[in-house]
This record gives sequence, C-alpha cells and structure tokens, in this order.
Amino acid sequence: MEPGPPGSSGPAEPGPCLSGQRGADHAASASLQSAARTESGRHSLAVAAVLPAGGCGERMGVPTPKQFCPILERPLISYTLQALERVCWIKDIVVAVTGENMEVMKSIIQKYQHERISLVEAGVTRHRSIFSGLKALAEDQLNSKLSKPEVVIIHDAVRPFVEEDVLLKVVTAAKEHGAAGAIRPLVSTVISPSADGCLDHSLERARHRASEMPQAFLFDVIYEAYQQMTYKRITQRFTTNSPATIVEVRKQ
Repeated sequence: MEPGPPGSSGPAEPGPCLSGQRGADHAASASLQSAARTESGRHSLAVAAVLPAGGCGERMGVPTPKQFCPILERPLISYTLQALERVCWIKDIVVAVTGENMEVMKSIIQKYQHERISLVEAGVTRHRSIFSGLKALAEDQLNSKLSKPEVVIIHDAVRPFVEEDVLLKVVTAAKEHGAAGAIRPLVSTVISPSADGCLDHSLERARHRASEMPQAFLFDVIYEAYQQMTYKRITQRFTTNSPATIVEVRKQ
C-alpha cells in the first residue's frame, strides 16, 4: 500500500475509539473498528512492533553502526523509538541488538527516557534478529512484561520519519489480508542484465513498485512463517531483507 498524502491526521487509538478521520483514513478506521468488535463488546487491537537493530554499518562504511550514529548529538535509533512511542496504540516495542551493544542500547533508553521498550539479542542476519523479536512476543515467560499481539509491525531502526497514518494503514490491511507493507512508485529505471553484464531488458516502471518499511502482519502468520524456515534458509537463502519474503516463500 502506498503512503497517504502528507499532513493527514493520525488516530489516537486503532480500534473502536477511532473517530473523525476523513476519506481513506476514515474508511480504514471504520474497517478496523468493525474488526475489533466481539459479541461481548469492543476492544482495541493488540499491536506490537519489532525493530531489528543488529547491523554493524558495513554498507555505510563507518565504524559506528548507523543506528547509533549521532544526529544533533542524539543516536538515530532514539528518534525512531520516539516516533513509535508517540503512537499510543503500539503496546510493546521490541528492539533486537547485538550482545556487544546491549549496554549501549540500555543507556540510550535510560538517557532519553524511552518507554515500552524490551531488548532481545540480535541474530547473525536481519531475518534472525526479527525472529528473535517475534519469539520474545510469542513466548509467555515468567516475569515478562510482553504479551502476544494480534498484529506486529516490523520497521527499520534507522528510519525515524514514519507517520502514524502509514502505520495505521499497514496494520489495518494486515488485519484484513494477513500481511501488508508500504510501497512507493519507482523513480529510477530498473534493468535486468544479461549473464555477461550487458543490458538484457528494462522493467516498465509503471508496472512495478518499490517495497518499503514499515510492514505489518497478523502475528500468527509471520511467526509461523519464520518457524517453518530452517536456520540455513533464513541465514543464507534470501537476497532481500524484507520479512514479507518469508511469508511469500511459506505460501509456495
């Protein structure tokens, strides 16, 4: 789904308390309200978020992982957490970080007074980190403050400019279809090269879209998909970091 127009108002809560939305936002909130109704009454949709943050900054070519790079003297990941914390209907936020950066992440949470944050150890790949976050939400552990959500959002730790209306739309679509994600029109020309590196053909931009974050899933759909992938397949097979790929492969 493509992001809505800038400046659209965001809801206070996904579920029956949504009101006052216009146009597509109104239709989305009404759909979510309907889905939230039960015979015994109404309830808010349980939503959590998972942020894989175990990258080492290799592609960026800097010694500090980009999620910890300072922007105006504040780590980038802190801005992303702040953006998600402003969305009051996201109940839990799970961040997957490497063991060596666990104390760094704890100090960021304390310094900037982040709330609703739980930490898990990241895996050797992005997919393994996401799976670690999902397992933390799925398992009923003693003294754990986490609870299994109905829908889970997966977002990049280094993308703080995420709008609440986009989050609402992907959650609403995931509730209806099982999985959803933000997309945008292609800007650059995408080509398919031949084996010798020459141009084979160009893709028609109007027929394709670029996949973006955030993505949202019914929790059982994405968790079961990751469970069915072996360690080797999750670690080595996938050339894309998109969790939607895991669901796609599961269906094949």
